[in-house]
Amino acid sequence: MSLRRYSALISAALLSACAATAPQPEGRWRSADTEGQRPVELELKNGRLLVSGGCNRLFGTARVENGVLIVDQLASTMMACDAQSMARDRELSSLLNSRPPVQREGDRLLVGAPGKQLVLQAQEDLSGAPTRLIYVAAERRACSGVAPMQCLQVRDSKEQPWLNHYGEIEGFKPQPGVAYRLRIREVTVPNPPADAPDRRWVLDMIVEQEVVQP
Repeated sequence: MSLRRYSALISAALLSACAATAPQPEGRWRSADTEGQRPVELELKNGRLLVSGGCNRLFGTARVENGVLIVDQLASTMMACDAQSMARDRELSSLLNSRPPVQREGDRLLVGAPGKQLVLQAQEDLSGAPTRLIYVAAERRACSGVAPMQCLQVRDSKEQPWLNHYGEIEGFKPQPGVAYRLRIREVTVPNPPADAPDRRWVLDMIVEQEVVQP
């Protein structure tokens, strides 16, 4: 075997080993909060991709090969929202279908090329936390916890009365005048402080949303 051929084989083996040991972007990722815009949330696990950030939820099978995100048969839920949110859906769909480069830098995930790049932050793994479906009313109501505040109105079914939720739902930025059905994760809080809840609610998915006329 020639020296050139041997060197090429060694280089290919090293590149393959590096690709196999490189940190993979599996898990949950989220962009920073932006005024007037929902953060982009991306989950990649066991070959399945879920993305939200506009109006609808985008999903499909996906894999990362040679630093490129390859999404097969990207589909979407079919909710109708405001023009800005629908435009965001189209932008995300276009990016995901373009086989964008993907790079992981510690707790950050970079999707796309500079100029049209999503910068996402790693989120905690909540796969073991139980899920729950809830309704959230279009408006908050005055309530009293440790101090007077405006509480989210929540319930498990449409037949139940609205109840005050003393706190926020992590990752959820409700818009006034919009009613929601959410899938949340209930995370147990070990050794909570006195008078503090022993559960955290974390947004898992916006199932439905509807503009409610005043």
